[in-house]
Amino acid sequence: MNPVSLTPSAAATLLKAAEAEHTGQLVSAELLYLQVLRECPSHAGSMERLARLAMQRGDPGRAIEFLRAVLAADPARVPAAIDLAVALVNTDRSEAAASVLEATLAAVPGAATAWLLLGQIRESLDDDFGALKAWYQAVTRAQRAGEWLDAATTPPSLVDVVAHAIERVHVGRRALLFGAFEGLRQEYGASELKRVDRALTGYLREWNAAPRDPRQRPKFFYFPGLPDDPYHDPFLQPWAERLQAAFPEVRAEALRVIDEDRRLPAFIEVPEGVRPGHLAGAASEPSWEALFFYRRGRRFDANHERCPRTSAILESIELCRIAEQAPEILFSVLRPGTHILPHHGVSNVRLVMHLPLIVPRDCALNLVGVGEHHWQEGRLVMFDDTFSHEAWNRSDQTRVVLLMDCWNPHLSAVEKKAVASLVEAISGLQDTGLAE
Repeated sequence: MNPVSLTPSAAATLLKAAEAEHTGQLVSAELLYLQVLRECPSHAGSMERLARLAMQRGDPGRAIEFLRAVLAADPARVPAAIDLAVALVNTDRSEAAASVLEATLAAVPGAATAWLLLGQIRESLDDDFGALKAWYQAVTRAQRAGEWLDAATTPPSLVDVVAHAIERVHVGRRALLFGAFEGLRQEYGASELKRVDRALTGYLREWNAAPRDPRQRPKFFYFPGLPDDPYHDPFLQPWAERLQAAFPEVRAEALRVIDEDRRLPAFIEVPEGVRPGHLAGAASEPSWEALFFYRRGRRFDANHERCPRTSAILESIELCRIAEQAPEILFSVLRPGTHILPHHGVSNVRLVMHLPLIVPRDCALNLVGVGEHHWQEGRLVMFDDTFSHEAWNRSDQTRVVLLMDCWNPHLSAVEKKAVASLVEAISGLQDTGLAE
C-alpha cells in the first residue's frame, strides 16, 4: 500500500486525534480518527488506531473489521497483522490468526516478532512442529540481525517469550533431528550411527566441529571422520568406470546441445545488466551456463529426453538423493575468458565428480592452496568442494564438463540413509513454505 496523501484538513484532524488519545480522551480520539477516514477512506494509520481503541473498549469485532481492511490493501503491514492475530486469538479463532500471520510473513519473512507470535499460537493449538518451525525462524532471524542475543538486545516486553522460544528451539530441534534417523538406529544398531551422531552434535554446536584444515570450510554441514583429502580417487565410486566409458556418447550429446542452443541458462541467475559477482575474467561478459539434468533434487525431464544416452548412464548409477537438495547434475559450460571465483561447497558428505567433455587449452580447476587440475577429455576427476576452489577458461573456446555431486564413498550405506534423513529434516525445519 502506498502511503495515503492526507488533505490539509485531514492532516490537522489526525494531529488532534493523536493528541486526544495521548491525553486519555478516547471517545474524542475515536471520533476524530473516523473523521479522517471520511476524508481519506484508505488511511491505514487511522484504521489501525481505531482498531486498537476498539480492542480497549472490548469490541474485537470492530477491531477485526478495520484490520482486515488494512491488510486487504497491504498484506505486508506487519503491525496490523500482529494486532489482527491477537484480536482473532481473543475471539477463539487461533487458526485464522495463524493464517493471517503466515500470509504477512510470506511478504515480510524477516518479521521476527510475527514469527514469535505465530509460534505461540501454534503451541496453543498443540502443533509442536509448527511452533518449532516458527520459533526457529523468529530466533534465527532476530539473532542474525543482532537482536535477542541477551537481555540487553531484547525488548523488556519480549524477554520471557523469547527465552521460552529459545529453549523450545534448543530442545525441540535436537529431538527432531536425532529422531530423523531413529528408525535406522533401531534397525541397524547404535554403533552403525556413531559418526552421524558426532556430526549432528557438531552441527548443533555442542563441540567445535570445524575441520582441521583451514582451507576446508563447509557452508552447511561437516561430517567428521571422513578422509580430508582435497582430491579423491574417482574410482572409489563403483560406477566410475561405467561413467567414464560413456564419454563418447555423453560428449556427442553435449556438442549437439551447445550447437543447437548457442546460449544456455546461467548457472546462477543475476538481474539483466548486472555483472555476476561470482564470476570474473577477461571476457566483457563472463558466462557460466548450465543444462541441468537435476538441480536440488528436481529432475529436468525435458533435458533427459534431449540427451537420452547421458540420461541412461545417470539413471544407472547410485546418485546422491536428498529431497529438495540433491542430486545436482549438469553440463557445466564455461565460456571463453570466464573465471569462477573461489568458493566453498556445502558439505563433505558429498563430493564433486567431473567428466570433462570439451577442454580447450588454458582451462583449469584449482583448489586454492592445494594445486591446479588440468582437465583431460574423458578422464574423471573427483574432489571435495568444501575446500576453497575456483575454475577458469582462459582460452578462446568453450569448455564443457559433466558436473555431478555424489556421495562421499567413505560413508557406509547406513550412514548415507541417515544423512539423507537428517538433511531433509533440517531442510524441513528451515523451509517455511514462504517466499524469501
